[in-house]
Amino acid sequence: MAINLGALAGFLTLFLLYQIAEANGLDILHIPRKPLSTFLLFIGVIVAAAVVAYGQGAGGLAAYGLGAGGWRYYPLGVLLGVAVQGVMEGLGLALGIRKVSDWRWRLPRLAGGFLFILFANFPAAAAEDLITRGYPFRYLQQAPLVAFMVFSSFLYVTNHILRLATKPITDWYHLPFTGLTLAYALAQTHSLWFVIGLHQSGNVIYYLMRQMMKVENTANVRRRIAYGIASELVFLAVVMIVVH
Repeated sequence: MAINLGALAGFLTLFLLYQIAEANGLDILHIPRKPLSTFLLFIGVIVAAAVVAYGQGAGGLAAYGLGAGGWRYYPLGVLLGVAVQGVMEGLGLALGIRKVSDWRWRLPRLAGGFLFILFANFPAAAAEDLITRGYPFRYLQQAPLVAFMVFSSFLYVTNHILRLATKPITDWYHLPFTGLTLAYALAQTHSLWFVIGLHQSGNVIYYLMRQMMKVENTANVRRRIAYGIASELVFLAVVMIVVH
């Protein structure tokens, strides 16, 4: 019982710290020197996760799948995710789910934007993956795979509580499906580095598209959501094939 209470206390501590950083990023809080303050707050969540692990008798971030040697899996996750989601975005353009105009494509700008968003987004993605996947997986490695995937996905959606409360459904309907994909990847590889790479790939595609062109979504919300869910299921299927 004490171990369970300790695990719950650790999770709630990290969850609260994450929400503070998220609230600052969403302008609910106004801690000075943004976006640097938001960047540092998310780094603080990662540091706190390491402290919690040591306090629980584990080996720091390695307890969550962030071992020192596992960084090699990070670029694999990024490249796989960018490839799959890039293809799905291209198909979405062909089907009229999105429309683009005002192209501002330049190779140096594209490469610079790619590296920038990986760096700028890494603390937030890593902090979220630690809380909603690495942390529970440490305690649920013996649980049935589907049970872990569903529970982790539930935590992932819940961790976006501020977005759920302030954004329309078209901004977060995909979260449960993304959560299932990333939870499966962790359960099969035991590498949170790989998961973070997959996670960031969606952020990379979103950022680059809006830096390189003007993007408009179809006015048909049902069609947009249906295609979005289908894209997430394709992503899950590809990840299952690759890491199985």
